[in-house]
Amino acid sequence: MIFNSIRNKMIVFLIAATLIPILASIIITYSLTTSKVTKETLKSNADLLFQGKTNLLNYMNAAHQATFIFYNDNKLFTILNDGIQGYQDEQEIYRGMQLLSYTAKDFEQAHLYIRKNNVHYLIVNDRSKRSFEGNGDKYIQPNLSEGRSYIESPHPPEKFGIASMPISTADQVITLHSSLYYLAAKAELGTLSIDIRMNGIRAISEQLYSATKEELYIIDENRHVIYSSDNQAGSSPLRNSWVDQVMKADSSIGHFALHQDDFSGEIIYDRMVTPFLNWTLIKRIPDETLHQTAREVSLINSGIVVLFLFLTILATVFICFRLTAPIKKLIRNMNQIQSGNLQVSIDVDRKDEFGILARRFQLAMDTINEMIIREYELELARKTNELNVLQVQTNPHFMNNALQSIGTLSLQKQQPEIYNLIASLGKMMRYSMNTGEPIVSLARELDYVKAYFALQRQRFGEQLQYTVHLDESLLKLQIPKMILQPLVENFFKHGFDVHAETGEIAIYGTISADNQWLRLEVSDNGKGIDAAGLNALRERLAQAKGVWGNGESGIGLSNILSRLKLYYNDTARLEVNHSKLGGFSVVLRIPIEKEGD
Repeated sequence: MIFNSIRNKMIVFLIAATLIPILASIIITYSLTTSKVTKETLKSNADLLFQGKTNLLNYMNAAHQATFIFYNDNKLFTILNDGIQGYQDEQEIYRGMQLLSYTAKDFEQAHLYIRKNNVHYLIVNDRSKRSFEGNGDKYIQPNLSEGRSYIESPHPPEKFGIASMPISTADQVITLHSSLYYLAAKAELGTLSIDIRMNGIRAISEQLYSATKEELYIIDENRHVIYSSDNQAGSSPLRNSWVDQVMKADSSIGHFALHQDDFSGEIIYDRMVTPFLNWTLIKRIPDETLHQTAREVSLINSGIVVLFLFLTILATVFICFRLTAPIKKLIRNMNQIQSGNLQVSIDVDRKDEFGILARRFQLAMDTINEMIIREYELELARKTNELNVLQVQTNPHFMNNALQSIGTLSLQKQQPEIYNLIASLGKMMRYSMNTGEPIVSLARELDYVKAYFALQRQRFGEQLQYTVHLDESLLKLQIPKMILQPLVENFFKHGFDVHAETGEIAIYGTISADNQWLRLEVSDNGKGIDAAGLNALRERLAQAKGVWGNGESGIGLSNILSRLKLYYNDTARLEVNHSKLGGFSVVLRIPIEKEGD
């Protein structure tokens, strides 16, 4: 298999160790960049819409101010109030219409109706014409209330029933309809309608969006389009669902995300309300535009990843070949030795561990050759090896005597702390080396745990706390040996946080209501485990069938569960949970053996 080779494993590991952090960096950078860019884009577009709204309001207010000519000019106001009395009055009306055409921005044409005389005037391209009395009644806006004004959505220019006037060159106009009202007399003097070309509105609107990437709409309260980036102005009212959401919004300014089949992105809106208009500016920004910057950053990072990955692969392959070349050479030599050539010279000129291994192997082969040549030395070597094995085995009595001697010396030197540590170590050694007692009392197991914790507390000081909560009547119950201390040791291996203010371990012991079960719980306040990790651990424990086999010397949870099953078949239980202390908890449920069992 490809992964049976150390070289291949090293290559995969080093590439993964380089690639995973870079990919994680790309993902995190892309996520943070997307979020930040989206917020900044929404804010800048909201500010842009506000500036556009201000410009549009100034533009439309200037057009509305032009209607005040007939109020501010005393002669014109008197004529509107008293009616046209002669030729001079009519000339004044023409003068006012001319002044109006010069004052209103993007002026196209204007229609004036004087109620007193029931006459209509129309001015187009600096030419004015009066209609006969009564000819233009149908062009008086029926929905124009007294003293009010409103904007009519874009439409082609009209002649208001007056013939023989120049043809308007504008394709579409908006019309400002105003009621000329005498407030003191509470009488309507007439109406004024001004057609305004769309040039100014288009110029302002085109500064508010990117034509190829964004969409802009200006709609009135009736959903008629005043301006749109797709040239829908003056068409039927918009009935889209996103328009409904904008029109029903409580706030006058805001934004929301929209995800539909034809659009996915952000909707930004801002309402502009005056006594004579109620428009809403709506901007649609697709996700593609919002996330463009984030994608560019991601592409740059991806290019960097490809470059570094290529360099990493080259460096990894070089390093792995450099490191594993002696092993490959050693394997070839061993194959020759296996074929019967015991005179192979293992020449590995290195001073690292591989060189030491090669020299030791060469030395072993030399020793074997000498043993083969001199048979009597074989027996001597065997005896020597047996002696070496016996020497490396720890003699419990010797160790106990040595520890007692060291403890006595510490007391003589007035070092009681050292004596206590040696006493705890000696207690642990006597307990663990005694292999003739697989089942012990709960009291002895707790003494062993207490000795182990005393050694750990010497390491970490008052930062550790250890408590036992159980009734003394439980101490005589028999449990498998070395079953609690590994759970406490796991806290120091996996759960203890040296930066925490206090590390706490608590052991709880209770008897079931029917006196059939002993419940032992080892709980801590350590780092704990997340929900996914806890579920995965439970699955591994559910599948555990034998002794823990990952080199942890039998102190894993699976080993404890296997030993419980060995002693009690499948009646014992091991459960893992989140601790009420905030960390990790292991619960053992051990059946209580009765006399005669």
